[in-house]
Amino acid sequence: MLHFANAKTGAEVHLGRTGAGFYVEARHPDFSLPFRKTYEWHQQDLATRDFELLRAVVGAGHEERETAIAS
Repeated sequence: MLHFANAKTGAEVHLGRTGAGFYVEARHPDFSLPFRKTYEWHQQDLATRDFELLRAVVGAGHEERETAIAS
């Protein structure tokens, strides 16, 4: 149904349908197993909310930071 991918990190999030409801799945190249949660058909609002939350997390850029104190 819905898919979001971050081209910089390779992370992605999916919202899809199962036979009995919905699922949200997040994958990141640094982790071997995906995060996956399933929902009943009447929990579509929760599934959509979790998809949006994970999309925000996956879409957040990882910026390189300089150290404030030089050694």
